[in-house]
Amino acid sequence: MLISELENEVLKLDEIEKIRLLEIIFESLEKPDTKIQDTWINESEKRYLAFQKGKTKSVTFEDIMKRLQQ
Repeated sequence: MLISELENEVLKLDEIEKIRLLEIIFESLEKPDTKIQDTWINESEKRYLAFQKGKTKSVTFEDIMKRLQQ
């Protein structure tokens, strides 16, 4: 089916059907990249270990917000 034909069919749908179609399309796009996930897992583990060993300090949400408002 051509895009123009698909578009014509979609425009005939009621709002609820269009929303459901969008949900289906978004769900089909949500395929996690395992390489990126593994990289983030490794990075977060390194940061947590550094924090546990006292090599890094935590910062409160309030402090971050103060810095952003300056």
